[in-house]
Amino acid sequence: MPQVIGVKFRRNGPLNYYTAPEPSEPQLPAGTQVVADTGRGPEIGTVVLEVAEVAQSLLPAELKPVERVATPEDLHHKRELEATAPERVRVAKEHAEQLGLEMKVIAATIAFDGQRILFDFSADGRVDFRELAKDLAGVFQCRVEMRQIYPRDEAKLQDGYGPCGRRLCCSSWLKEFVPVSIKHAKEQGLPLNPSRLNGMCGKLKCCLVYENEQYVEVKRVLPKVGAQVELPEGTGVVREINVPKEQVMVWLPDTGAMQAVPAAQLAREDLATVGAALAAGAAGGGKRRKRKRGGGGAGATATATSGGVGVAESEDGGGAVEISDEPPAHEAPELPERE
Repeated sequence: MPQVIGVKFRRNGPLNYYTAPEPSEPQLPAGTQVVADTGRGPEIGTVVLEVAEVAQSLLPAELKPVERVATPEDLHHKRELEATAPERVRVAKEHAEQLGLEMKVIAATIAFDGQRILFDFSADGRVDFRELAKDLAGVFQCRVEMRQIYPRDEAKLQDGYGPCGRRLCCSSWLKEFVPVSIKHAKEQGLPLNPSRLNGMCGKLKCCLVYENEQYVEVKRVLPKVGAQVELPEGTGVVREINVPKEQVMVWLPDTGAMQAVPAAQLAREDLATVGAALAAGAAGGGKRRKRKRGGGGAGATATATSGGVGVAESEDGGGAVEISDEPPAHEAPELPERE
């Protein structure tokens, strides 16, 4: 595998690979700022990955070396270009208003050699910006490119802090956006309040998907809300499932009390067998069915103990499991203990 170094040109941008320097050449430790070709001209980036072997499939077709280590003059020139960006955004906004374009110019990125400017803008629909690009090219005497971005990208550029007190994920470490839907909020039992669910961009928070898989997996092995369960105190009804605590809130009709029951106490090992039998019973018109294990006869019942739910053996030792239309107390399997 070829030896390469990794360079980033933006804090949360993609990782670009370049040929590693020879052992006889000056090495480039992490944090070194270098001038490298990006295909759109030279840019100043930061080395974030020191010499390492990387699979060929992850590398570009043509691997180039960095041009040189950035000098103080290079860094000063870059700061000067960045300082002119707000003024160029203002000029672009004025020209857009003159042309009657319904768009919002957000940011300007100027190439290190000054031969190209990329303007990021947002709009509700498609915008014909060709005339605007021509006008700006004449004003700045360089090539002008326009790129339409969307609310999540706008928040990523503007940066900020979320309600959790941490820097926005999209502007700090998130490389790409994943689809987020209201289903993720419902799965986690969150209140469907836009002020709580929406991020700075006005869209659903990206963090809704981070723990969604855990919620789905835990709920899969727990009794559903409304299911009847058998406890030492009597028959109860599941009212709520607390996934982070791995607890099930059970309402006891006899006493009217609400009891928090550990998920493991309502778990059972043969969920797959019971679930398959329930599905078969539903397909067969809701008739009462029995699924035997070990060739035993009928007559087994489900009981609850302080240690969990067990199945009583039948008289001939067969261990049959009785399945009914109503959710049994032992429907969920045993939940693995946390490490």
